[in-house]
Amino acid sequence: MQGSILDPELIHKLQLDSRAKEGKFDIVHSWGVLHHTGSMFKAIRNSAALVSEQGYLVLAIYQTHWSSALWKCVKILYNKSPPIGRRLFIWLFYPLIYLAKWIVTRENPKNKNRGMDFYYDVIDWVGGYPYEYANRAEITDYLEELGFDLIRFFPPTAPTGCMEFVFRKR
Repeated sequence: MQGSILDPELIHKLQLDSRAKEGKFDIVHSWGVLHHTGSMFKAIRNSAALVSEQGYLVLAIYQTHWSSALWKCVKILYNKSPPIGRRLFIWLFYPLIYLAKWIVTRENPKNKNRGMDFYYDVIDWVGGYPYEYANRAEITDYLEELGFDLIRFFPPTAPTGCMEFVFRKR
């Protein structure tokens, strides 16, 4: 099934899925996606609504950083640029992001154990728009209000990276 977590029809289809128990799932997992919907907290709420009692919600959300607003501007400009402009953005940012990741992690950014090739990560980091971000408390407080407890948290490996959360529904 493919669609947007913001689409009520998709949510209804998911609730009718044969793997759902009474319209809910034991595990709902969204890795680095909900902050690209243009309505992150609504997307989180819709995802949370699909979790069964005692079920798990696993999320990765961009962490707020002093540079977050600047990154948002970069992403907007990238998306408004013609193809040659986008290539120039990648040409400019690839070495900068590579160096920044290496300095922060002390590891070769191309040696990855998950996700996309580093080149496509750069395209996502430069062009992934819509783009929203939050801090740990904003996400935790929001989900606590929806009946979830935070059971695991992993900070990002880079200051502008994704925080990783595991919540359990009460």
